[in-house]
Amino acid sequence: MKKILMANELNRLFAEKNSFLDRVHIKIFSAATNDELLKIHREEKADLIITKIDLPGIRSEELFETIRQDKELRETLVIFVCKDTSAQRERCRQCGANEIFTIPVDIALLHAKTQQLLSVSQRKAYRVALTVSVEGKSKNRRFLHRTEDISASGMLIKADEDVLAQGDTISLSFYLPDGMHVDATGEIQRASKQSTAPDSYLYGIKFIDINATTKSAIESFVNRNTTQRYPLAHAI
Repeated sequence: MKKILMANELNRLFAEKNSFLDRVHIKIFSAATNDELLKIHREEKADLIITKIDLPGIRSEELFETIRQDKELRETLVIFVCKDTSAQRERCRQCGANEIFTIPVDIALLHAKTQQLLSVSQRKAYRVALTVSVEGKSKNRRFLHRTEDISASGMLIKADEDVLAQGDTISLSFYLPDGMHVDATGEIQRASKQSTAPDSYLYGIKFIDINATTKSAIESFVNRNTTQRYPLAHAI
């Protein structure tokens, strides 16, 4: 069981249905103030804290100093959300942030980083060209996208066009580094425009039709290579 402790007002960032937070082995706790956050963390020993640097109550610096000095609490990972100012980013770093997100938050990237820190579903950063055939608002069109990461359950892709929407069903075609050709069907679980790159869009995809052999090959690829980078492979 993985435990996430989250500031109440950040719950909206994870409000989408069928997100990874809906999995049975993840439990969510919420806190309105830093005092409440510390109390819950002492009781539950959260694996990950997602909070704001300016949450009411005791100062975040004092809170996380207390956490870091307690051997039963200090192993938690922390994601901070703050205003896009050098002062607030520095406060987050002083508190020992593992990741910092500035407002407006890139939700797709936040979800990806949350999964990565929790190791909910080990994903491999694998950049590859792929073709996508969309059944939805852009039915029967084909587009070139690039993967950002991949797991046996799905992938995160990046595009220069706003061509996909949540709920779209898509057909994917690409190659793994060993030359295996993958054909799969997926559903867009989330879609967002990158705040740091105005002309780029991120799409989180859940595989809904992938055969056992292909799934096993992806799992082997993810488990076998945790740091190696691969060149782009052309898809058909």
